[in-house]
Amino acid sequence: MKRLILLITLFIAGATFAQVEKATDGKIYEVMFTPNLDGNQMFALNNPLSGHVTMRTFNDANSVTRWKAHFSYADVDGADDADMVLGLFYGKEKHHDGTDRLATYTGWQAGLLYADIAGEDSTAFSGGVFVGANYYIANNLYIGTEINYTLAVGEDTTVASPGVNGMLSLGFKL
Repeated sequence: MKRLILLITLFIAGATFAQVEKATDGKIYEVMFTPNLDGNQMFALNNPLSGHVTMRTFNDANSVTRWKAHFSYADVDGADDADMVLGLFYGKEKHHDGTDRLATYTGWQAGLLYADIAGEDSTAFSGGVFVGANYYIANNLYIGTEINYTLAVGEDTTVASPGVNGMLSLGFKL
């Protein structure tokens, strides 16, 4: 009986994953987070800009428009002021041929950042380029990662940063 249940489970899992295809139309929503790589909390935002919520809209099978939003808030014990970062980005993606399950893409994004850290507020314009890959584990559900290079220009600062982070994204289509 145990072997029969195992066989049925393997058959259903195989049949389910055999039909997986990457999305080519509609809207996809994505949550980007940092898994526990440094001994912090499981979904800790080690870098204040490392977590995002993204909405992708397919213009056609190879062209995507994306909006990315970020909000982080930290109330540090013993500090008078809390830390807050807001960001909104607009970007374009070009999807490349891959496999039925693997979606690779390149693109650019630009947006505004607002930060209030320890009572000091600042605003910056940010732009960058990126490459990414999403692996579809089920229809309309994927796990992905992204590598980027970003330049942020603000009132008193200019920051250039490569974004090779241990981050994962979980995307889904509603």
